[in-house]
Amino acid sequence: MVTVGEDLPEPTVHRGQYVIPLDMAQEDWLEFLGVSYYVTPDIGIPVSTSAFSLRVEDEEIELTCQVYNEVGEHIQDLVVENPKKPWGGDAFGPPIPLDRLSGTSMTFRFNYRNSVNVRDLVLTLDFGDPLVVALNRRRIAFRLARRPVSDTGLRRRERDRPTSAAAPGPSTPLLYLHGYEDPDTGYETPATRVPPVALTPQRIGAAWQTAKATGYFDPAVFPNVIGAEDAAWRAGVAEALAPLDEATVVKQLLSGARLAVQRGVTGDYTYRFLAVPPHCQPGLILVEYYRLSAFPARYGAGRVIKTFSLLPGERTNIRVNTYKRSSTSIQQASSILDATNNETENEFTNSVNSEQSSQENASKSFEYRAEAEAEGQATWGWGSAKAKVSGGVSGGNNSAREEFAKNLTNAVSQNAARAASRREVQVDTSLDAKLEEGEEQAAERTLENINVSRTLNFVFRQMNQEYVSLLHLVDVRVAFFNGHAESRDEVPLAELDRLLADCVRPESVDAVRTRVVTELQAIQDHRGEVRSDFVQTVRDGGDTGPLYARVNPDFTSDFPAPDGRTLQVPGVIVGAESHVMRTDGMVVETFLGEGNGLDAYSVGLQEQAVREKRVANQLQELEGDRLRLALQIVKDNDAARMELYQRMFVRPQIINQIDHAAVNGVRGADLPDGLAATGGTNGTGDPRVP
Repeated sequence: MVTVGEDLPEPTVHRGQYVIPLDMAQEDWLEFLGVSYYVTPDIGIPVSTSAFSLRVEDEEIELTCQVYNEVGEHIQDLVVENPKKPWGGDAFGPPIPLDRLSGTSMTFRFNYRNSVNVRDLVLTLDFGDPLVVALNRRRIAFRLARRPVSDTGLRRRERDRPTSAAAPGPSTPLLYLHGYEDPDTGYETPATRVPPVALTPQRIGAAWQTAKATGYFDPAVFPNVIGAEDAAWRAGVAEALAPLDEATVVKQLLSGARLAVQRGVTGDYTYRFLAVPPHCQPGLILVEYYRLSAFPARYGAGRVIKTFSLLPGERTNIRVNTYKRSSTSIQQASSILDATNNETENEFTNSVNSEQSSQENASKSFEYRAEAEAEGQATWGWGSAKAKVSGGVSGGNNSAREEFAKNLTNAVSQNAARAASRREVQVDTSLDAKLEEGEEQAAERTLENINVSRTLNFVFRQMNQEYVSLLHLVDVRVAFFNGHAESRDEVPLAELDRLLADCVRPESVDAVRTRVVTELQAIQDHRGEVRSDFVQTVRDGGDTGPLYARVNPDFTSDFPAPDGRTLQVPGVIVGAESHVMRTDGMVVETFLGEGNGLDAYSVGLQEQAVREKRVANQLQELEGDRLRLALQIVKDNDAARMELYQRMFVRPQIINQIDHAAVNGVRGADLPDGLAATGGTNGTGDPRVP
């Protein structure tokens, strides 16, 4: 138990996450049949016409596609009848006159011939521009191929397919829309987003105006602006996007960037434009949650900021100016070690991400958290895959954690150095004294040298505070992520089996789970020691329940502080440093000058004055002793001692000057009017009668 009086340092805590991808073998992923498409020029067809084609790759499946114009008129059918024959996997429709394709959009419906429990896959393409312009001498080509899982929801969709009495079980594989594939760059756009070929300036501008007016962001145009649809969210996002204009948004989106709005740990919203991920490649990642705790340690005097002297008898006023005088200077002097505000959080996060060796990884980390609700977690980077989860040596990702710890400590050092350099305290001598702080309080300080022969010297020193910063891993989660925010599926370790069942082949689930848990149990701390008990394997519901992994909720780590205390934090310490920060505190030291500025005569006068004071003090002490003696005699009621006291200390006689003059004085003495002395009485004893 801690008693009152013990030092209890309160740390400044910042939270963030670091993502480490795992190197999965491609053959371990589940595969599904997906339809992709692209638009390409076709000079082999007449002017004012368009054409459609359908291709099935490496599958013995007969696929059909029905084409409809904007008003629902059936235009054409594409059928892959016998993919077993040479070139049997392709179906090319004849050119369609563009006058039959009125409007700006078209609808395509895909399904297997004689399918069972497979609903039509419906794709509606809105090109924004009239089709007579957008599809003139262009071909829309569709391709069906078996692809690695792009979304963990596909497995759930497959399990939830309806059955009927006529068709008791699924007999044909699941069919899903993979998205748009750019024929020039090979970049893939998920089906939930508008493909680049249909992302026109008019469409972007209209979506932007709607968003500014109503707060609704079309997810097809702004897929990374996601959050709670309430008034507070809309107000925060509107404030963050106020500096943006339509021309900038249109230019950025046409170049391939995407607008993302994020909520920081302090609750404020910020925006940024993210680069396009090249492909929808499935991935399994470790999402590690960290805390950066800064503990105050030793406190002491630092650099000299001012010295001045007062001559004998001199007086002056001082003014102390600190870095807290204005809001601007407070922001510039804020440090991640002893402050939590928007400026320190944003500056620190930018410093961490600038330490990333690859800007592509930095973009991935923001894509993963590209939504408005950041759950109070900062994004602190994206690592590189080091260890295969299907084989190899465990602990291969510790190098990524070491790199992350180095990047973060470098960012802390930069932040601390920047803040310390701006924490200036100045002491000026002036006629009017004033102490200015952030609260605009004023106080007068007057200094005086009461010495008459020596100067009085002042030394002002700024106080320093030492901080111990500990970077500690407090939680680990596992997630599926294919490079686009829509695919993210993050789960705690206890739900790892569910996640793996939705994205990994059944025969590979056990091996992948074992490798993930083994990798987590090989985490090393800042001293290089393996902390295998950070991640536990326990049974659910007693000794007979299934095994599952979890982060040990009671796990803590100790660190010896420079001042002798032991700091204890939850999780595994992966980085530790100490920093010295300037504060707005100040200490003043004084000392007398060694030289004596008086001649022999003046020195003699000082000596006699001191002797006079000393004698006066001795007399006062003796008078005090006499009074104490008298009080003691009275208290003891000792008559003999009282008589001796009265003889020794004779009480002065008090004479009434008026009566004395009346008896012994002469006539005409200085007496009050009417009381003139006569030298005798009138026989009655009354001297007032002549």
